[in-house]
Amino acid sequence: MLNKKREIPIFYSINDAYVPYLSVSIESISEHASEENEYSIIVLYQNLTVDNRAKLAKMSQSNVKVSLVSMDDNLSQLMGNEHTKLRGDYFTYTIYFRLFIAEMFPKLNKGIYLDADTVVNCDIAEFYELDLAGNLLAAAPDTFAADNTESVEYVEKALGIPIRQYFNSGVLLMDLERFREVKFADRFLNFLNTYQLDVLAADQDYLNLMTLGKVLILGRTWNTTPTTQKVNDINPHIVHYCLFYKPWHYRDVQNRSYFWKYAQKSTYYELLQSELADYSKEDRENDLNNLHFLLNKALEVVAKGETKSRIEASQDMIQ
Repeated sequence: MLNKKREIPIFYSINDAYVPYLSVSIESISEHASEENEYSIIVLYQNLTVDNRAKLAKMSQSNVKVSLVSMDDNLSQLMGNEHTKLRGDYFTYTIYFRLFIAEMFPKLNKGIYLDADTVVNCDIAEFYELDLAGNLLAAAPDTFAADNTESVEYVEKALGIPIRQYFNSGVLLMDLERFREVKFADRFLNFLNTYQLDVLAADQDYLNLMTLGKVLILGRTWNTTPTTQKVNDINPHIVHYCLFYKPWHYRDVQNRSYFWKYAQKSTYYELLQSELADYSKEDRENDLNNLHFLLNKALEVVAKGETKSRIEASQDMIQ
């Protein structure tokens, strides 16, 4: 009797704008996929065109299956009318999708979440196999937060989290069974709707607050993001082009070669090349202005003290 292949579930959450970058991330997973496993890539989406849905579905291979799940109905069912509160000027509510994976997929005990602006340089099963040692999730520290004095002050004074324990939520290994056991989704909704925190990173900040002390902190190799720190990234396992550091916008982004290596296989390659060529001086100035806005807001949140007070009042942290 043949042994059943192990399933490796990998989740993304996107809207239409991120489909080209997602295609590159999926190409990177497929390139390193082992025949010993079945890789189930589940794309949680909001408002994808028929054409983009078709292109993503065609990326399925013999042991890499791509499926798409619309979140419009799912999120409404999970949250009722509260999901309308998640819309904001600086993000769409797709960023919250990952927080409901455990409830939406009750048969899964463990799962990987990746942002669409990542590429994987190893068999993603290696990440899946990490021992969570009883923790709710595994993640790597957020280097952008650590790179700037304003964001360090925000994380430590407004959120009350030591900067070395504050993780980036774009690459996660999640114990979905434990998430259900502690009723994470219910706690999150209560936290969100009762306290309405003024935060910078939305889902990332809520996730950090609620799982503090229940996180396996990983090395940078599992979430290699652009940084001003002196690092020597030799064979990073997962590269993450977070925030403003996109290789399809800038030619000097750290570890950009990994992205373009996989992008050459994507049906969106020409579009990505055009996006890089067309990124204007005004676009770059907007990025810089947005960066300054983010860092200034960090100091404003600390100065107001409201976020810290509301966090201290909350009873929704995971003990």
